[in-house]
Amino acid sequence: MTIKTAMIRVPRKFYDDHVDRDLPAPGILRSTKTHYYIDALSRDLDELLDDAKYYTEMIKYMHPDYRGLCRSAAATVKSINNYHKGA
Repeated sequence: MTIKTAMIRVPRKFYDDHVDRDLPAPGILRSTKTHYYIDALSRDLDELLDDAKYYTEMIKYMHPDYRGLCRSAAATVKSINNYHKGA
């Protein structure tokens, strides 16, 4: 019997920014050039989700240089929410 690890695929851009600000984040289980697969069962998932929601809501107030980061945050929110819908 194999046990499947619960992972969520999120963009590296927002995840790296979140961690660079010394905020708690789920562990990285696997990575690709543009995405991380993070631990879906981590207690730090809510912190990442809350931060991503904030950036998603703030896109209209951010300097244009941060729009890519805000879009990455929106993709993070979508990935986490999609995981929970399927769980």
